[in-house]
Amino acid sequence: MHVTRGEGSVSRSLSELDAQTSRVLVASIADITLTLGETGKIKKVSFNADDWDSEDVLPWVGTDWRSIATVESRSKIDEMMADVQTGKHPGRWRHLNLIDARSQVLPLQFCLVNADDKGSLVAIGRDLRPAAALQGRLVQAQQFMERDHLRLRSVEGQYRLLFDLVLDPIAMIGGRSNQILEVNRAATEFFKQERGKLIGESVVSLVASRSVSVLQKVIQQVDGSGRPGEARIRFNDAAEPVMVLVSSLRQGADTVFVMRLDPREASRERGEDHVILEAIRQVTDAIVITDAKGFIQRANPAFMEMIQMAHAGQVIGEPLNRWLGRANTDLLVMINSLAQGVAVRLFSTQLMGPTGLAVPVEISGVLIPSEHEPMLAFVIRDVGRRLAGESPASGQPRSNQDLAGLVGRMPLREIVGETVDLIEKLCIETALKITRNNRASAADMLGLSRQSLYVKLRRHEIEGPEDEPED
Repeated sequence: MHVTRGEGSVSRSLSELDAQTSRVLVASIADITLTLGETGKIKKVSFNADDWDSEDVLPWVGTDWRSIATVESRSKIDEMMADVQTGKHPGRWRHLNLIDARSQVLPLQFCLVNADDKGSLVAIGRDLRPAAALQGRLVQAQQFMERDHLRLRSVEGQYRLLFDLVLDPIAMIGGRSNQILEVNRAATEFFKQERGKLIGESVVSLVASRSVSVLQKVIQQVDGSGRPGEARIRFNDAAEPVMVLVSSLRQGADTVFVMRLDPREASRERGEDHVILEAIRQVTDAIVITDAKGFIQRANPAFMEMIQMAHAGQVIGEPLNRWLGRANTDLLVMINSLAQGVAVRLFSTQLMGPTGLAVPVEISGVLIPSEHEPMLAFVIRDVGRRLAGESPASGQPRSNQDLAGLVGRMPLREIVGETVDLIEKLCIETALKITRNNRASAADMLGLSRQSLYVKLRRHEIEGPEDEPED
């Protein structure tokens, strides 16, 4: 195999090509071709019809090449002409900007070569407009990014300023690591540490050992329900427990917890108020506080146990009638009564858990005035065991008061059915007493067949001597 190297070898190889092949070769690499005279006057313009408009470039014919170039490109044309004449840097590509007939600037890349021995020149050009358009879009995108970066920096500056102006200590906690991501100025003053030392520190290290499990539990509740939670936490350097409000927000695929401390809450809960709040938390009866429309704002652990829910975060913001037996009427009746200034006392209904098990309850409620919107407080007591112990003895009919007490505890159909059974039993017992326990006579007196009477006796569990044998 024979290999030739160097510029001279390439020239010798191309010199062996015929005219037709040379034209095909030039056409394949050129988007536009200018045939020039020795002085640079354009004699002919050849171009790809798909990429060029003839009315834009054909008027160049007969003009000097320099006259259609921009000011910065004219010196480059002079250098290219001189290089061709002296043989210095032959075939070097230069970037030129030419002006078409519509005064538009065309970015082109030219290579100037000798066409023959008579001094004719050929300028082979490549169209740089696609590259220029791409470069323009790149510059535009970069400008947009710079503007967005400046806007984000401005927003971040405003956020940091407002963040530091908040009087309550606030810390942002990483969801997976429990590390402090950001704190405001009030938090640095509360923990008595600089911001640089707090950031990256585990929030657990700032909490007293007895409160670590409480904080972890409330974070788990917020993470599971997506609703805010609160707890009283004792920190290492704090003299009193502090009310901590925890909420969550999403940052990409991660969860970040916002922990707001309310040191003033600790002072408000001291003394008698603290005792009352602690009693509400530990009382065995369920206590629920709702807004004027019945949406739950707070609930004690007894209510959560009664409806078989894990934690209060699952019910905050939900309507109370979601767990009432007659969801469409019970809450509405109680709210209307409270709105009219009538306190709700021992309202009988049922509480439904997620398993569908109904628990008979009595609800008492009061309206609590407020500066903005009144709040409703309900005390819910499980009366299932008491009702079981108050069942009337067998054979004793219910009084009118007993039957009225069933309203709200049982549907009307069941109350009517139970009343009919009591009347039927009373009539059968009376007939047996009148006939001295002669079942045949009692059946005739009641207008029943003896077989029907026997069925009713078994159903009502009425005992008595068998019939006397017939003659």
